Amino acid sequence: MGKGLLAEVAVKYDLSIQQVVLMRNTSRSYVLKIITHQGSFLLKRMHMDELRLQFMVEVEDFLRCRGINIPTIYQTNENKNYMLYKGYFYVLQEWINAVPYPLINVDNVVQLAVLLGRMHAISNEFQFPNSSIRNRGADWEQEYEKALHFLGKWKEMNACVEEPWRIAVLTYIDFYMRTGEFVIESVKQQSGYMTWGEVHSRMVLSHHDFHTQNILLDEAGKIYLIDWEFVRYDLPSRDINRLLFAMIKKSKTWNHHVFLKVMRAYLRMNTLSRQEMKLLYLDLAFPHNLCRNLILGKFSRMTVIQINELLQKDMEKSRFMMESYLKH
Repeated sequence: MGKGLLAEVAVKYDLSIQQVVLMRNTSRSYVLKIITHQGSFLLKRMHMDELRLQFMVEVEDFLRCRGINIPTIYQTNENKNYMLYKGYFYVLQEWINAVPYPLINVDNVVQLAVLLGRMHAISNEFQFPNSSIRNRGADWEQEYEKALHFLGKWKEMNACVEEPWRIAVLTYIDFYMRTGEFVIESVKQQSGYMTWGEVHSRMVLSHHDFHTQNILLDEAGKIYLIDWEFVRYDLPSRDINRLLFAMIKKSKTWNHHVFLKVMRAYLRMNTLSRQEMKLLYLDLAFPHNLCRNLILGKFSRMTVIQINELLQKDMEKSRFMMESYLKH
């Protein structure tokens, strides 16, 4: 922990620093807990350009002002929402005494679905002056093609490898690649009913990292959403998918009845059109979770039994979503 950085924080925010705790230090994240005479704070290094940072700060402020619990971002003594030090932007946030949200039962998942639906509905009112941020939003066809190319290369490179976890993944990869191809073709068909211009007009503010480590519960029962670095304009399914994946990891089997209950709760807060629902089913069928776990190396830290259980549940989810798309 650089003394120069802490000295700059003390000056910029008029703080008397007593103690510093390193919370996280990875290629993607550098986070410090700073204990001062004025209280405790969280200092985060932001790996993004200034326009993206301004967008993130304004999104958080917009949602916070409308009742979504998000830690406060403190301004410097120059009335700026962040400071620059050695080429990096840093943000000083409120420290929240809370724990990751526990997904103990279905009611917990439903509660998060209500929160997500409310957040998405509110976000329709958000306006950001720079249109280039909105135009960087959903481009699913390109993302899908890139993901399928990645899976194809991974399959090719691991076809003769005998590590048990790789063999376990290879057992399922053909299904997921066929599913991905089905989704791409179906999305192209949907473009005849809804142009991507129309899609962009219906996009919401998507957290894009909506999992239980980023959803905190304090002693008073308040739910906080943290880590908004990946927020962007997108359709609702990206956040819903992360919620479903958290649910799948906690459950023994894929349960479509629970999914329908979760979606009813979400739709009470944020109504979707028939075409939006069709796109949602397609996106929830796509092998996002398989790609993410391979890229992050998570399968290598799991047993073969754990891999089989997880991919089997996710496969059943994909089948259900494709069936729902065809019926809708």
